[in-house]
Amino acid sequence: MGLPLQPDLTPWTAGHRRLLVIVVLALVVIVAGAFAQTRREPPRLLGSHGRPGSDDYHTTALRLIAGARARVTVALFVVRLDDDGPVQHLLNALAAAARRGVSVRVVLDRGRDWRTGALDFKHQEVAEHLRRSGVRVVLDEIERTTHVKVLVVDDRQVVVGSHNWTRSALTANREWSLLIDDPEIAGQIQTELATLPGW
Repeated sequence: MGLPLQPDLTPWTAGHRRLLVIVVLALVVIVAGAFAQTRREPPRLLGSHGRPGSDDYHTTALRLIAGARARVTVALFVVRLDDDGPVQHLLNALAAAARRGVSVRVVLDRGRDWRTGALDFKHQEVAEHLRRSGVRVVLDEIERTTHVKVLVVDDRQVVVGSHNWTRSALTANREWSLLIDDPEIAGQIQTELATLPGW
């Protein structure tokens, strides 16, 4: 009795082929997902047009805060309450994010009146308003001015530029900020802000 010259090669069944297709598709989805997470959007210029739109600071900031999943950090030189205006909309968005479990922290400038040298309490009302809404507020050192205007969302999306949160800055002034999708820059900003006392 002789041995066969080649082994018995059982052809792939339809079930084997279906399994192979499923495995290949799963790998494609995993690889595509990994690339999608690392893909960065190009920077965009945001202005203050007084009319909502995709390139408007106010609209973009509201969208980013509303979509935040883990963390929102804001640092501003000036915030002025405006009843039911654009500033109040942004403050309401921060409060809503805090209510849904997002870590929200706002750094506000405090210092001295440049004319008189007296302590400047420009953010006392705003700070109390935010704290009542569940937002953590950090006031900077009296002897150093925090002149930055930055919003960081989920350690990735950064809006940085000239916009203070005032009605005039958000609707009428010629203000520009950049929307940057960059985890490294977001991390550098968080690291710098973390040096503030009370952070």
